[in-house]
Amino acid sequence: MPGLQPLSAQLRGDPCLPLLWLFLGPICCSYAPPGWRFTASEIVIPRKVSHRVSTAEIQGQLSYKIRFGGQRHVVHMRVKKSLLPRHFPVITDNDQGAMQEDYPFVPRDCYYYGYLEGVPGSMGTLDTCHGGLRGMLQVDDFTYEIKPLEASSKFEHVISLLVTQKTPGEDEKCKIGGEDTNQADEEALLAEMPRAGPVYMWWPHRKYIKLLYTVAHSYFLLNPNQTSVIENVVIMNNILHSIYFQAGLEVCIRVLCIWNAGDGMRLDIWRDGGSLVTRFGLWKMQRWQGMIPHDTAVLLTGRRFGNDRYYAHRGGICNPNWGASFVCVGNNHIFLASTLAAHTLGHMIGCRHDGPGCRCFRRDKCVMAPETGLLDMLSNCSYVTLHEVVHRWDPCLSTSNVPYNNFPYVANRCGDKKLDAREECDCGTMKDCAEDPCCENSCILTLGSTCSEGSCCVGCNYAQPGRIDVLGICDLPEYCTGLTHTCPDDSYIQDGTPCSPLAVCVKGNCSDRNMQCQALFGFNVKEAAPICYRTLNMRGDRFGNCGVRVVRGGGKPVKCEEDDIMCGMLHCANVQKIPGGGEHTTFRHIVVHDVTPKTCFGFDAHFGTLTPQLGLVVDGASCGPGQFCKDQNCTFYPDLNFSCDVSTCNFRGVCNNRRHCHCQQGWKPPNCDVEGGGGSVDSGPPPDKRKETRAKIRMSVNIEVALLLARFALLCVSGIIGSLFHLKEVVDQRYEETATKKKKCLEPQ
Repeated sequence: MPGLQPLSAQLRGDPCLPLLWLFLGPICCSYAPPGWRFTASEIVIPRKVSHRVSTAEIQGQLSYKIRFGGQRHVVHMRVKKSLLPRHFPVITDNDQGAMQEDYPFVPRDCYYYGYLEGVPGSMGTLDTCHGGLRGMLQVDDFTYEIKPLEASSKFEHVISLLVTQKTPGEDEKCKIGGEDTNQADEEALLAEMPRAGPVYMWWPHRKYIKLLYTVAHSYFLLNPNQTSVIENVVIMNNILHSIYFQAGLEVCIRVLCIWNAGDGMRLDIWRDGGSLVTRFGLWKMQRWQGMIPHDTAVLLTGRRFGNDRYYAHRGGICNPNWGASFVCVGNNHIFLASTLAAHTLGHMIGCRHDGPGCRCFRRDKCVMAPETGLLDMLSNCSYVTLHEVVHRWDPCLSTSNVPYNNFPYVANRCGDKKLDAREECDCGTMKDCAEDPCCENSCILTLGSTCSEGSCCVGCNYAQPGRIDVLGICDLPEYCTGLTHTCPDDSYIQDGTPCSPLAVCVKGNCSDRNMQCQALFGFNVKEAAPICYRTLNMRGDRFGNCGVRVVRGGGKPVKCEEDDIMCGMLHCANVQKIPGGGEHTTFRHIVVHDVTPKTCFGFDAHFGTLTPQLGLVVDGASCGPGQFCKDQNCTFYPDLNFSCDVSTCNFRGVCNNRRHCHCQQGWKPPNCDVEGGGGSVDSGPPPDKRKETRAKIRMSVNIEVALLLARFALLCVSGIIGSLFHLKEVVDQRYEETATKKKKCLEPQ
């Protein structure tokens, strides 16, 4: 029929359509319609509100008046400071398929955390990197996207209401963990947890989650523009940072890897998210963990794996292999992909799915709800897990996002102040070399010089064999050899050698509990009564313990065993003045009731800082007859397994830390059984005291003889001069007498 001819022409390619859909299906995460849509949009013009103190603008804070949704709002924003590393490494594939590292310019001071004035629980994740406001505004259960209107000269912005939509027949329930919430366990947990969210938590030390983002080739093909991919990853991390910032966690980018030429590992063979994440975790551990340490990795893909849009191993944070996840971004909105990533990150931290008793402030659902969506608020159930993570000492999460150092190749050259293989010296620049009497600017020594630097280089020549200063009673002297510009390695008396009635030498130090208390609180202070150690150090809390035992995922104070109580926390008495301990330190004052009340003073440093733990008893303090403290354990002397003692040295020396004899002056190493100059095989040759003594005697005798000769010469000269003066007086007297006689003869009679 003629009327059906156009229709049959249109349907002529119908047999190929199923094949076409078969190949196009895996490309995107969602089939047919995407999992989101805009329901309303409007044009707004944000008006900036000034932040001034006196006449100065407050740095790092912005505020804008915006009218949307039929109401006027004021958005307050504060800049984020640790979102990106100082050097942001991006690793891509070059033309030959090899991975190359680059440091593209990415603005670092234009990302903000915000909220709406007068709207409790509101949250904004915005940036101003492109001349306008761009980002997400969350008001109760409504998610808005704001971005600048292109080609607008009036600072106009488009603000749109974003909602999710479920694809028919699709199961959006999270499959991670696979556990069903036990109602009895949940009720017991809820009975112990606080009723509020973050407000119940005392101010913690922040923890840092360093992420390695990997962009799969399937995601890169959807938008093959590296700048755009980098921008989307930074936006995603910005949203993750805002969600977990309220719980004391800062989510930071460690490194970004883009598989622009092809996937770095085979992805097409995996049929579910669990298998993919397991293999991806193994790959990133072998490829990146040793080179760029990170806490967890996120794989961003452009397609699903089986029916999984995302997956992660619960509790895998900081695990080199299991600390991995994947999120299918595909044609999802970046805000939706970010909240999916926040859900997987919560599982990796250890959070379970929210049950019926879990609530979050002014939200119908929370981030860890089994059915995911545009969710930005953590529940009270999640805060319990996060509270434990934030308040425990964890060497993984407690390390900040330090800049990545890729150890670049630097060619050796003269003038870099580094002594290379073919250089005799290196004095640096022309100006520096002009002031250096030992080294020329051509990196050779000046005429007559044998060295230019070093502790055994004096006056551009090797120092004569001599003694290096001794730092303490347990330290041993080292001597310059006269053959090199460096002195021998430091040596000290063997650990376990008694150095006082209450201490032994350990690593060159000699200290007991009294000396340690005096160093902390003053001269007249002494250690507290034994009841302080027995009562407090067996508690296993911050006021009494035997140190922090670091385990996988964190650490906690450990109570002392009964035999080790004198080696745990230090307790002092007679404290009259509290010194300044600095940040992250605490001085404690506890009264223990025995027959009479006993005062116990102590010092405590926060577990999560690099502050030295001065509050523990130092190694070497005595803890009983024939015992001393070592690593907060009371150790017996025989446990040291001495292979060198004073008898080995024939009672003419002591053993050093290398178990060699350091002989007294007058005896020769290694066994101190032959006369010699002293020292050890490790300390270098000591100066010959006998030669020095003979030289000093010879010098003294020469000086005395010279003084005697000088005095005799002066005496002779004085005698001669006196004789001459006397002779002159006699001659003058005789001349006068002769002249007088002649005068009398010539006078008339």
